[in-house]
Amino acid sequence: MYWQSLLRDVPLTELRDDTSNRDVLAATEELNKLADFRGPKSGGRVTPGSLLRANALYFDPADPNGRSVTPPGVLDGPLISQFLLRDVPYAAQWMSAQIRTALPASEFLTDYDEWLAIQNGAAPKQQPQFDATPRYITTGRDLAEYIHTGPALGWAAALLLATPAGGTDKRYSGMFPPAEAVSYPSNPYRRSKTQGPAGATFGLPHVQELLATGISNAVRAAYWQKYFVHRAVRPEAYGGLAHQRLANGASDYPLHDNFLKSEALDRSKAKYGNYLLSQTYPEAAPLHSTYPGGATSVGAVTATILKAFFDESRVISNPVQPDPADPTTLMSYSGPPLTVGGELNKLAVNFGFGRNWAGIHWRSDAAASMALGEEVAIAMLRDERATLREPFDGFSFTRFDGSRVTV
Repeated sequence: MYWQSLLRDVPLTELRDDTSNRDVLAATEELNKLADFRGPKSGGRVTPGSLLRANALYFDPADPNGRSVTPPGVLDGPLISQFLLRDVPYAAQWMSAQIRTALPASEFLTDYDEWLAIQNGAAPKQQPQFDATPRYITTGRDLAEYIHTGPALGWAAALLLATPAGGTDKRYSGMFPPAEAVSYPSNPYRRSKTQGPAGATFGLPHVQELLATGISNAVRAAYWQKYFVHRAVRPEAYGGLAHQRLANGASDYPLHDNFLKSEALDRSKAKYGNYLLSQTYPEAAPLHSTYPGGATSVGAVTATILKAFFDESRVISNPVQPDPADPTTLMSYSGPPLTVGGELNKLAVNFGFGRNWAGIHWRSDAAASMALGEEVAIAMLRDERATLREPFDGFSFTRFDGSRVTV
């Protein structure tokens, strides 16, 4: 978390294995020394390209530490999903992929009195400073700001998948030509010459209804765990424990030596003058348990529902990434093919792990909520399947652990 806070303003394009960025290389070197690091690895090691990518954590009755997996597609291509880099058609309107971004000066809870007031529920006295020019998501700080107040995440992805491409104005265009329908092959209307899906079943309104309900259900599932099971401490509060121990001599907080003697903590102390964990939100974290992450459960239920309705094997043509030299423009991406399923997985982790960039969640909060949101979606699809009157083989998709499931 401390390394992530220190790297917030490094262009995400520097998180690649051939980077020369010294801060990224230093973070990679230190995390490789941690025996219990659960994030994605390449060749058994943390690399700059896998450093801040996402994992999913499944419950395993045979192992109390759980089962950590890397969802298909999240290590491929740009860290930001293609679904967050394209303007979104919305009938006669459109939504821009450019966002309002916070300036690097927008750091909060780096003063102990401010930190203590926020812990006690006080309203923040400062607000973020914003760049006057909208731009594409280019840094970790940008991603944290994007997911600050509930963006049109799944809604936008569904519109991009369901709206045909074409036309002179790309802002009103979806991802794929009309002749190359991306609805799932088992859709009962796919080959019909006389009927088509509508709002009731298999059409875009059907998907949108499930997305809206899924968000509510996933948050309820996550919050039940927060309030009645785990009650885990937030990263900002953990930073307070570190400050009390190292600055004020409190010795009764059992913090690990790997953290207390870390380069990340030393660098943060040198930058801010204390051991607190800097935050990008002036109000910091919500006043409830950190584990599991509600935002990630929303991203996970969204991605799962969309994979159930659209062809996740479809390769996305003409992929893009922000130009690091000019974040207001896009440039072509060339590399391994990017699929709908992989980019939906990436969309889920962008939403959840963006909260980690803000400083309000642990990696484990987000990783565990990937599996939680997926289970909520599967339960919803099971109920939905029982109500459909069309001849239908079921919803089939790839889970975050790479296994196939049919509901």
